[in-house]
Amino acid sequence: MIYIYQDVAKIPVDWLDTVAAYQAELEGISTKTERVSYIGKKQGVWGIIKDQLLAMSHNKCWYSEAPDAVSDWHVDHFRPKSRALDADRTPHDGYMWLAFDWKNYRIAGSYPNSPHKDGKGVTRGKWDYFPLSAGSVRATWAQRSTAGEIVLLLDPTNKNDPKLMTFDEEGIPAPADPRNAIIKKRVETTVHYLYLDSPRLIAARKKKWREVSALIEEYHLACPEDYDSCTDLDHLRVERLAGKLSLLASPHSAYAATARACLRANALDWMIERVEEAAAA
Repeated sequence: MIYIYQDVAKIPVDWLDTVAAYQAELEGISTKTERVSYIGKKQGVWGIIKDQLLAMSHNKCWYSEAPDAVSDWHVDHFRPKSRALDADRTPHDGYMWLAFDWKNYRIAGSYPNSPHKDGKGVTRGKWDYFPLSAGSVRATWAQRSTAGEIVLLLDPTNKNDPKLMTFDEEGIPAPADPRNAIIKKRVETTVHYLYLDSPRLIAARKKKWREVSALIEEYHLACPEDYDSCTDLDHLRVERLAGKLSLLASPHSAYAATARACLRANALDWMIERVEEAAAA
């Protein structure tokens, strides 16, 4: 998972006008049952901007960073629109007032977003789950402030959240600071509900790590240890390899968070800073 900038400039103005009208109609509906029914009848509207949302993540799942060209992409409502489930499956009213708010949308592959059985027979996938920390005040239709919610799922649109998760050389997700109980809980919850430790994702990340590691080794051997022995060709070689490594860690690349974890493991944090500065420019 890496940070996704939600760029309103990519959203068509006519679509925004359409959903604003839908929202106005929704606000005039008095009962929950009628609101759920209304949202269901309009559910095709968020699919209209699927391509624009995909462009924000360079055609990758916002949660897993997987480029999936053969499965249907889902436009997930981060805060579920009609029903929200706790970890123990206790149901709560959904965040119906956010049904037409594109800022609540996340592009998700089918594996992270829909129910699937893992190797132990446990159902994984985000679906309607939106667990909060015990004691959190969940927002409601009548009281819509989410300020009291301590959300356990990491959110790719929050600049700080993706930094809480890292990956090892085997492609397995882990908390960036395993000694911190809060970070550990949030990462474990996110991995569980988004099935970020599925065998196919682990295998893809492991392959990415190996690719980056091979380039790092080449980079370390790219020039002599003694600067006076370096040639113009050595300078060019180092810059070329640094560019390749930065590209593998860039937002355009699949599993960029894994590449960045590999760079950190090899004390090449400056390359990550280079990527992040370029992305922010």
